[in-house]
This record gives sequence, C-alpha cells and structure tokens, in this order.
Amino acid sequence: MIKIAICDDENIIVNQIENIILNVCKTEGILVDTDAFYCGETLEKAVMLGTKYDLIFLDIQMKNGDGITTAKNIREMDENVLLIFVSGYDKYMMELFRLDVFAFIKKPIHEEIVIKTFLEANLKIINKMFYFTFRYKNEEYKIPCKDILYFESSGRKVNIYHRNGEIDVFNGKLSDVELKLLDGKIPFMRIHQSYLVNYYLIKSRSKSEVSLVNGTKLPISEDRQKNFSYQYSRLIGGEIDV
Repeated sequence: MIKIAICDDENIIVNQIENIILNVCKTEGILVDTDAFYCGETLEKAVMLGTKYDLIFLDIQMKNGDGITTAKNIREMDENVLLIFVSGYDKYMMELFRLDVFAFIKKPIHEEIVIKTFLEANLKIINKMFYFTFRYKNEEYKIPCKDILYFESSGRKVNIYHRNGEIDVFNGKLSDVELKLLDGKIPFMRIHQSYLVNYYLIKSRSKSEVSLVNGTKLPISEDRQKNFSYQYSRLIGGEIDV
C-alpha cells in the first residue's frame, strides 16, 4: 500500500488532488492510503511522530507557513519520501534541485497532469529495491520482491521462484514469510496452504487457479477461493464476486 500526504491550505485543492488519486488508484488497482493536512506544521508533526509517507503533495506557499521550510524539515527526517511541489508560481523551481523534489505541479490543477505525475511516482516507488531477505547455510541473501513470482512451502523449507527462472530455498514457514511481507509495497496473496503469489505477476485467474506471467498455473484451494476473490477484486478495482 502506498501512503500519501496532501498538504495545502486550500481545502478545495486538497480534495481535488485526493479525488484524482483515489479514482486513478481504483482504475489501476493500486492500494493507497491518503492523509490530508492544511498546514505544514501538522504534517511535520505527523512525520516526526513516525508516520512514514511514500509520497507527499506539498503546497509551497501557505498562509500558515512556508512549504519549502516544511519540505526541508521533512527531508531531514526522511530522505526517501518523494516530494511533489504544488504552486501557482514558477519562482520556486530552483528549490526542486536543492530538495530532491520529484515533480512540480502548477496551479490551477489539471487532472491529466496529476494522474501522469502520480503514476510516474508510483512506478518509482514500486521499482525501488524492496528486498526479501533470508538466511540459508550460514549465508544471508536478499532478493528484490518485484522479481519474485511466488513462494512455495515444501515440508520445512520454502522455495522462492524468480521471474527469470531461478529458484532459491531456505528453511522456514510460509506463514512467517506472509507476515514478513504484509507491510511491503508489493502485495503477495496466499492462494493455497503451499503458495504465496506476487499479485503484480498474475496474468489471469479463474475461480480455482491463477496463471502467472511466465505461464505457470497454480491452484487456489477451495477454502481460500472466496477470500482470494475478494482481495483480488479489491486490488484490481473491479466488482467483488463471491
């Protein structure tokens, strides 16, 4: 799930950006959680108290404070969050380079620009090297989650099937892997007692099986079909079929 903050002292701008994002996320099957702020100070406090945002839309010029100062303070606390400046003025463009800002959106807000910018930001967030780590035979390994097709439980071992055809193995339980991946940016779906599948690498599905992008077909156990269908439909933004 992508965590987003929208900070602007104009309520109408916050609502406009939020509605555009929620609509495109529903269409594209992107899980998102948005928080609204109307001054930079409250946003700073949220970050200081531990809230981790993946993306922040930030008005540069607000009545109750300077958005650039807010961005500088946030950047000191979190060097990874993507910042998108929102402003009616071009004079702040140089700050884009100083603060490692991802993009600049000029007011008045145009829906197609927000959509394009958000999808580019989402792609960058997803493509960051989020790793799954494990130990096997006294060595520690890490694999980018985006490259993992699925995990398979095999006795007391777990097999990891890569998109490129490689297979890794380690001692463990699939339930522990599932818990470890819950807070990740890439959803993994438990379709069977033995299988945990990368949602983004599912090409198609039926009631009883999924087909992955490499042609592999995996069964969906009867007791998980309803829950899988609900989760899959929620991710893809379609109707929930039961």
